[in-house]
Amino acid sequence: MLIIDQLKKNDPHLRLVALVLAGGLLVLLAGLWWVQIVSANEYQSHLQTQAYRTIRIPAVRGKILDREGRVLAENRPRYNLCLYLDDLRKPFDAAYAPLRKQALAGQRAAIAAEEKKLGRGLTKSERKKFAFAKDQVERLRAQSRLGVVTALATRIGQALGQPLTVDAGRFERAYQKTRALPYPLLPNLSEAQIARFEEAFTNGFGADLELQAARIYPFGETAAHVLGYLRSDDSSAEGEESYFSYRLPDYRGVVGVEAGYDAQLRGTAGAQSVLINSQGYRQSENLWNHPEPGQNVVLTIDQDLQQAAEHALMARRGAEARGAIVVMDVHTGDVLALVSSPAFDPNDFAKGISQEKWNRLQQLSAEKNRATYENYAPGSIFKTVVALAALEGGLDPAEVFHVQANPENPARGVFYVGRRAIKDTAAPGDYNFQKAFIHSSNSYFITNGLRAGPESLIRLGEKFHLGERTGLFAGQETRGNFPSQARVNSRDWRDGDTANLCIGQGEVAVTPIQMAVMTSAIANGGKVLWPRLVDRILPQDPAAGETAAHFPSGVVRDELGVSARSLKILHAAMRADVQSTDGTGYDAFHHGGELKLSVCGKTGTAQVQDAANKLTGYTFWFASFAPYETPRYAVVVMVESESGGSGGTVCAPIARDIYEALLKKENIRPGNALAQN
Repeated sequence: MLIIDQLKKNDPHLRLVALVLAGGLLVLLAGLWWVQIVSANEYQSHLQTQAYRTIRIPAVRGKILDREGRVLAENRPRYNLCLYLDDLRKPFDAAYAPLRKQALAGQRAAIAAEEKKLGRGLTKSERKKFAFAKDQVERLRAQSRLGVVTALATRIGQALGQPLTVDAGRFERAYQKTRALPYPLLPNLSEAQIARFEEAFTNGFGADLELQAARIYPFGETAAHVLGYLRSDDSSAEGEESYFSYRLPDYRGVVGVEAGYDAQLRGTAGAQSVLINSQGYRQSENLWNHPEPGQNVVLTIDQDLQQAAEHALMARRGAEARGAIVVMDVHTGDVLALVSSPAFDPNDFAKGISQEKWNRLQQLSAEKNRATYENYAPGSIFKTVVALAALEGGLDPAEVFHVQANPENPARGVFYVGRRAIKDTAAPGDYNFQKAFIHSSNSYFITNGLRAGPESLIRLGEKFHLGERTGLFAGQETRGNFPSQARVNSRDWRDGDTANLCIGQGEVAVTPIQMAVMTSAIANGGKVLWPRLVDRILPQDPAAGETAAHFPSGVVRDELGVSARSLKILHAAMRADVQSTDGTGYDAFHHGGELKLSVCGKTGTAQVQDAANKLTGYTFWFASFAPYETPRYAVVVMVESESGGSGGTVCAPIARDIYEALLKKENIRPGNALAQN
């Protein structure tokens, strides 16, 4: 009462203060009324917005280019037709309303029938069994959603001229787990379909086109085993955020360059935060970490030469031929072409390979890189190693050796190791080094290999790093097999084992890439090089200021340590194998026109036997380099076959086609630019 008494006094200042306080109180009351009554629905809606979801945004994958900058693998825009479920909330509710009304009518009818049956009204507890369960309500809502989406898909399909269907289970899973994300309805629209969609649906009704980068290999099977292929994988890479609520589609390299340089090609994924309400619908979004595009990888492969080598193998042996080709620069170690057949189309994997195609590839073992990931007996091309070891051991190339006739086949020679007879493909008679080399006499090379001793053969083979990986494909290369010094010095090593080694059989297995390295070392004067497949790694945007990473060429792994004299004698013998009319490689390079290139080579044939020593097939070889005067290119061709033949008849013609492509390439590009790049 004291306050009221004071206000009754004629005190204007006190009255003013009282009015101000009363006015402030009225403002507070008005604000409270506005918040609690007028804006209640708005704030209630805001309260439903409770959760953030993070989305992994994949980066644009880097390109793979050939040595001249031509694209072997790139990304192209792909438009996918997607449904945006948050735009369909009202249609979903509208479709649910009649279903709910129908269900309620059915509920009332069921209650009425039960009451009529009992002759009385139902109690509250009895009515409960007719009430809708939560799962029944959800089924009705799912039914309404599916009906809306199916009708929409039908409408769109009619406009696009392509019937569209909606998988009920897949759609419901997407709605329950990722309704804040676009739901894919039709992937990879054609240009005509894009135009029809944009013309028919301009106002938006819950469907729109989503742009996605798709991996494309423009030349299909060309260099497939070099490039490798991708597999769907949206997991976080090293250095990225590990936890995301949702992940948009991404890829990971499985084999080839796509796998070996996946970290550089893949880039760094970005992140987007999406604010969703309690019903799971999108409210707003914020891209808080932009994806960083992957880098471009430039190979040493020459696309023209790669395609020429692939065509040569296919033209001579068929599309499903089992074989491999390696073309290498003998001075830099650059792999100019690397072919493995049968091949596959990496586009099939990027799009999602069908089970039928996968089964076919498995049947052909087409996914296997025969140039690096399969072991083969080298056959007579290993005689180049035996020849160097024998020459370094003091062999006089002019010394004559007599090959005795085989009693079972007098037209051919034979060599006996103890009681074991080793057949010779050469005829009986007298042979010096060059004649024995071009006729590939088993007797001659076994004799001189035994004289040189297995230790010298192994020592030279170790200089070539046989039985070791070349490092071309990390984790995707076999090391082959080659006996160690301890093995040849063991008690169970016999002269027969050395004899087998001298003709490229027995405990020796190689890969075509190893033979290309070996041939290059013979050609370049004794330098065993690390083969090089990647020249440099470049940023996608040169203006970004990032520096390119270059990989040095001509890196020497080892030196053979053999004399120039021995190499000169071997070079002359390899040249004679192609130029002499008696040479096993002569026909391929002289029938059908003279090749304007002096090629040096060695043919080889190795038998393939099963566990029961039954002949099951052959491995044919041709290891070569050119030109004789100034060696620059090594070409190694290997073909698997179940039928007969020889390295000269099967592989040498393929090599000739490749050398013709090399000559054509040099004529187009003056200055021998191919080897200098």
